[in-house]
Amino acid sequence: MSGEWNIDIYGVSLVLTNLSDLLGLEGDGLSGTIDSISGGIDMALTNAKSPPVEAALGGFLEHFTGETDAMFTRTLSCLQGANDATLAYNQGQEEMAAEAQQQAGTGENLDL
Repeated sequence: MSGEWNIDIYGVSLVLTNLSDLLGLEGDGLSGTIDSISGGIDMALTNAKSPPVEAALGGFLEHFTGETDAMFTRTLSCLQGANDATLAYNQGQEEMAAEAQQQAGTGENLDL
């Protein structure tokens, strides 16, 4: 191993666990908030009974969904990339660690 890498594996694990909880991979956190807001907007659409309001809410929901999906996916990709890079580093595979680091945030490292 070269002297360029010096990763605290335990510290990375703690940070990734905390961020996974905040992201809400089990339905809480950001994921739960996104679902709750989407549900609220859907309910408002159902009850609006006004074409201009429905159009505005529909446009907002479409924009909101695209933005939050992209944010969630990019964050998940970053978490996966950090995890993959750390595991590769721990196994002495610096080239694979660097590749995982480069893919973090791109979504290429996710199997969706």
